[in-house]
Amino acid sequence: MKYKSTINLEVSLVEIILSVLIFAITGVIMLNCFAIAKFTQQKSNDKTNASVVVQSSFEYMKSANNYKEMKEIIEKTYSNETVTEINNETIYTIYYDNDLNECSKENYEFEMKINIKNISNTHGEMSDMNVSMEKVEKYPFIKNEDKIIYFIQSKKFFPIYKGGNYNE
Repeated sequence: MKYKSTINLEVSLVEIILSVLIFAITGVIMLNCFAIAKFTQQKSNDKTNASVVVQSSFEYMKSANNYKEMKEIIEKTYSNETVTEINNETIYTIYYDNDLNECSKENYEFEMKINIKNISNTHGEMSDMNVSMEKVEKYPFIKNEDKIIYFIQSKKFFPIYKGGNYNE
């Protein structure tokens, strides 16, 4: 005697539509996660590259012997900077392209702002230095982000030495 095994494949149309709908919803969620991951990685890479540029400019500034020399170092190092001076504060704006190479103001993606404030007293000069890197446009799919990618703040004191040796 032969045994016949029959499989009942009666699947209703509603069950098929529901399973396709579930896969479609999970697919959309996964695509959104991949898009967010892509732009998060791009932001992370930009932050790493910006840290190198900002820290190197900061080291140039810290190597100066006085406020005047600090300004000269910045002006010699960067070719396309925009300078704004207000009272004892000088703001340099340097423009960068997408690969963080220095460029003109017409086609920039990032801007680095170097803000130096000089405070003089009888014992010397105190320079308050801020260097920040900003992205012009925000990253898509990333919420609650700041335009500033990287920021460093410090102070440097240039003393006036007694005995006729001035730090000028």
